[in-house]
Amino acid sequence: MDNKLQRKIDAWLAAGVIDAATAERIAGHEAVHGDGGRLGRLAFSFGGQLLAAGILLFVAANWSLLAPAARFALVAATVVGLHLAGAWLRSRSPGLSTTLHAVGTVAFGGGIFLLGQTFNLAVDWPEGILLWAVGAGIGLLLLRDWPHVVAVAILVPLWLVIETDRMGYGLSGPWAKYGLPVIALLVLGAAYLSAVGRGVDARWRRSLATLGSFVVPVFAIMLGFLGFAGNEQSQSVPAVLLGLAIAIGIPLAVGSWLRGRDAWPLLIVAAFAVVVMLLDASSEWQRALIHLLYLCASAAMVLWGLREGHSQRVNLGVLGFGLTIFSFYFSNLYDKLGRSLGLIGMGLLFLGGGRLLERTRRRLLERMQEGT
Repeated sequence: MDNKLQRKIDAWLAAGVIDAATAERIAGHEAVHGDGGRLGRLAFSFGGQLLAAGILLFVAANWSLLAPAARFALVAATVVGLHLAGAWLRSRSPGLSTTLHAVGTVAFGGGIFLLGQTFNLAVDWPEGILLWAVGAGIGLLLLRDWPHVVAVAILVPLWLVIETDRMGYGLSGPWAKYGLPVIALLVLGAAYLSAVGRGVDARWRRSLATLGSFVVPVFAIMLGFLGFAGNEQSQSVPAVLLGLAIAIGIPLAVGSWLRGRDAWPLLIVAAFAVVVMLLDASSEWQRALIHLLYLCASAAMVLWGLREGHSQRVNLGVLGFGLTIFSFYFSNLYDKLGRSLGLIGMGLLFLGGGRLLERTRRRLLERMQEGT
C-alpha cells in the first residue's frame, strides 16, 4: 500500500473519523486492488512506454506490406482494442487500466500521421497535432485521469506554437521564431509548476507540476541564449506588444484557472522572461546583469517552494542557482584564467559549490517540512 495512503489512514484513526476495523478493511482492499504503491506505478509507467514503442515499431515495420484498407483497420483495431482493454480493467486494476488508455491515446496520435501518409492527405502537422489534442481532450472528459491531463497540456501548446510559427502574425525573425514561443512556454511551465500547493495536491496536479519541473529549466536555459532577439529593431512595436500579450496572457490564464489568486508569482516569471529577452547577451555588462537576474529568479523559486511547501520548486531553485554560478564562471572567468587554472577552478567550483548547495538544499527542505 502507498505510504501516503497509510499516513492518511493513520490521520483518520487519530482524528476518530474511522475505527481500527475500517482501517484494516481499507488496507486490505488496497492490498488486493491497489497498484502496489510507487513500485506498481513505476512498473505500469515503464511497461506502458515499452508497449507504446513496441506497437508503433511493429506497425511501422509492417506498414509497407499492407494494403491501405488493412492499414486503416490495423490502426483502428489497435486504438479501439487498447481502450476497450483499459475499460474492462478499470474496476479490476485501475493503474493498468490508466496505462492502457494512455497507450491507446499515443497510438491514436501515431495513427493520425500514418494514415495521412497512406491516403496521400496534405501534410499539415499543426492540424494533425490539433486532431491528436482533440482526441486526448475527449479521453480526458471521459476518463478524468492524469495521463490525459499531461497529454492535453503538451499537445495544445505544441499546436499553438507550430501554428503561430507558420502564420507569423506580422512578426518575423528571432522574435516570432524563438523569442515569443520561449517566453510563452517558460511562463506556461511555471503555471504547470504552480498547480500544487498546500492543501492542493491531487494526482493530476502533481503530474502537471512534474511536467512543469522539466519545462521550466529547459526554456529558462534557452531564454539565456536568446537575449539578442529583443534588440531587433525591424519589428513593428504594436505587433510585438500584441505578441507579448498573447504569449504571456494565455499561460497566465492557465495559472489563474489552476490556482486563482495564488498564481501571482507567474507575473514575476513573465516580467523576468521579458527583461532577459530585451537584454543583449553579447554585451559584457548586460551579460552580467542576466546572470544576476537568474540568481534572483532562482532564489525566488526557492522562496516560492518554501512558501507553498513544494519541494520540486526548492530543488529547481537550488539547481538554477548552481547552473547560473557555473555559467557565469565559464563565460566570464574561464578564458581569463587559462586552460589549466580554469579547469582547476571549475573542479573546485563543482566540489565545493556542489557540497554547499546540497547542504543548503537539505536544510531548506528540513525547514519546509517543519513548517517554518
